[in-house]
Amino acid sequence: MPERPRDRRFMQAIALFKFVKAILFVLAAMGAFGLMQHGLAERARDWGSALAFTSGQKLVHRAITFLTGLSRAKIGALGLVALFYAALFATEGVGLWRERRWAEYLTVIATGSLIPFEIWEIAHRPTPLRFATFIVNVAVVIYLIVRLRRPREDTAEVVPMPNAATGPAPERSRAG
Repeated sequence: MPERPRDRRFMQAIALFKFVKAILFVLAAMGAFGLMQHGLAERARDWGSALAFTSGQKLVHRAITFLTGLSRAKIGALGLVALFYAALFATEGVGLWRERRWAEYLTVIATGSLIPFEIWEIAHRPTPLRFATFIVNVAVVIYLIVRLRRPREDTAEVVPMPNAATGPAPERSRAG
């Protein structure tokens, strides 16, 4: 059974979702590494404090205080973790775009392993974005599991090799 165009579009949509996540993690890593520059953290804290108090946005103040209150080593570690996830999502995206079976397995394992953490996050701090991301990730895992269970048409058929005992004997060279 040949692959339907809808299946191909869905795989490409999943790949694009992975690419977007990879870009966001690269930006997060760049931000983390940028915060490690001397003096920038203090300026961000001052700017965020001024913005929070003048506009009443305490959330901005809390976020900047949290980020700038971390040690340089912890911010660097956050940047490295973000780069790791960016590489993982980019690898998944490229493999899914090219419809590679290994990418489907990788995506099921990587995405499926994070679902318990997403459930915990939703249970403790529910937001519409977290819930939507959870639903998309569960749908992706289910779709890929169903897809992986179907037999593939692109695998080469096994062609039986002629058996020397049952087939004609190979011709012998008459030279020399």
